[in-house]
Amino acid sequence: MNKLSTLMLVLLSLPLSAAELTSMKGVSVLAVNGQEAESKLGSNPLNDGFNQIVVRMDKEVGRGSGNKVFTSKPYVISFDVTGDVVKINHPTARSIAEAKKAFAESEPKWILEQDGKALEFSQQMLPGKQGLFPYMDLDELVLEYNNHNGIYFDNGQLVDKPVEAVVIATTSAVAVSSSTVKPTMTENKEVGESHVSSSSSNVEQLKAWYLKSSTDERKAFRRWMIDQE
Repeated sequence: MNKLSTLMLVLLSLPLSAAELTSMKGVSVLAVNGQEAESKLGSNPLNDGFNQIVVRMDKEVGRGSGNKVFTSKPYVISFDVTGDVVKINHPTARSIAEAKKAFAESEPKWILEQDGKALEFSQQMLPGKQGLFPYMDLDELVLEYNNHNGIYFDNGQLVDKPVEAVVIATTSAVAVSSSTVKPTMTENKEVGESHVSSSSSNVEQLKAWYLKSSTDERKAFRRWMIDQE
């Protein structure tokens, strides 16, 4: 085995480095990129580029016998990662009164850093449901929030949605079309069912190939679709 082959084997055996989110004391990480967080209080892997986390403050504040745990509502925080380590800390809160004041603001002052430098981010309080436990089904709430805002994840990876949205619309159109077919003979009904089944299968294949495609391939496909109009 020559030196080049040996070097390649060594490089392939090395673990792939990835960005990491570290939450400081008092910050609970509930979800990362559309999925339940691997670690609520520890570290979680991040993607290069766009990331979305759902966090809340869970901290004991006050002094002595006046200590109480303050739990905020969950917040959706989005940011772009270009470095290695992202740290998140809660707004300044040394007492219940200070914590309530911090989260009374429309945008609480979360502290986000990337490799020791301030990291820009956007935030929004996660809308809850009515009732005694508004955040009981967190996974469902995050999914609803993302669908409403046109953000889509597939196994923790951001999905470039425009073409897929068209494919889904096409699927719906096929379903509507099939429901309006009223064959007058058994033979016609069988042909109609076979056509719908074939169309649905084609759509599923298109969706599968799109999700497997690279960003450049998706862009090329979108341009092709526009040309067909």
